[in-house]
Amino acid sequence: MRFTTTLSGVILVLLSGSAFSAGEMPSGYPTPVQKVFRHWQITCNNLNDCDIRNNDPYLRVTLKREAGAQGKISLDFDLADKRQALYLDGVRFPLTQPAWQTDEEEGAFYVHTDQLDVIQQFVLAAKNAKRLSLAEHSGGQGNNQEESISLNGLNAALLLADERQGRLNNLSALLQVGNGEVAQVPPVPMGQEITPAYTQPPPLANEKTLINGVISAKKALLEEEDCGLSKEARQLSEAEPLTNELALVMLNCGMGAYQSSSMLFVTPRNNPQAAQLLELPRPIRPADSREEKIRWFTEADYDPESGMLYHSAKGRGIADCGESAQWVFDGKTFQLVAYNYQPECNGGQPGDWPSVWAMPGYPTE
Repeated sequence: MRFTTTLSGVILVLLSGSAFSAGEMPSGYPTPVQKVFRHWQITCNNLNDCDIRNNDPYLRVTLKREAGAQGKISLDFDLADKRQALYLDGVRFPLTQPAWQTDEEEGAFYVHTDQLDVIQQFVLAAKNAKRLSLAEHSGGQGNNQEESISLNGLNAALLLADERQGRLNNLSALLQVGNGEVAQVPPVPMGQEITPAYTQPPPLANEKTLINGVISAKKALLEEEDCGLSKEARQLSEAEPLTNELALVMLNCGMGAYQSSSMLFVTPRNNPQAAQLLELPRPIRPADSREEKIRWFTEADYDPESGMLYHSAKGRGIADCGESAQWVFDGKTFQLVAYNYQPECNGGQPGDWPSVWAMPGYPTE
């Protein structure tokens, strides 16, 4: 199962004769990448932090590594029950302390390490293996197929991570380890910074008037977008102060099984007839979609104290896939500060979606 979106539209917003638009993506950063190699997915964000995970719905494996010589690394196995070892084509690979830490939560069993040498040992052992199994003889064509996962594609993902972070032939590499000194690894990319000059505006005195005014002004667009404003949806709609002159109106388009979506409009406080639709760019095109902008905001929330706008869309109720984003309003535009995206719905941890875009100084999840 895959998380998909069907969004479209323009990005420029004109208000009172001046341009109000989403800010351009900060320059100087590498373009994020998200690829699937057979049974393994890799995501590397604009800071070159990389996330590698398998796409099987059982025996979850997640490897995360930050860029730079001092970047943190971790490898996690999510298992169905307590295990002292895994098997690579039937060959035992121990998961014992102190190299590996264990944790149990709500019937699940987790094994974790943040030691590079231990992770390199696992990669070396898995390099030429075909399957990773929970039991010595599982993973064939018999009844134990669900106790094993394919390693096909893992090497390609590891190699891309090493290349992306400048670790090829380095002592700190995962797959292509060499003699290069760790100090030679390139630093974390430093691009254009975001420096919001935001001042909290005065509260709105006419929230309901603004909401009703925007609904009236944008009736045709709302009908075209199938944004059904029921009585309940109107009650869930909100308006928040954006500047001394502008407001952000969030029109709720109805509740789904586990979340709701809204269309957002920027409007003059004293003239909702001039409201314009807000659309914000993604840093990466979602799977199976032509769109690079967010037009419907799920679980939308805006904090006028900090100027932060939030969006979080689950692909299904257990939240093993979806996207989330955060923007900061700098007084003129919305600047993207964090974007996480997991396209495949395959049983991962709820909300554990790889980072695609992250600005230093802001939370990534």
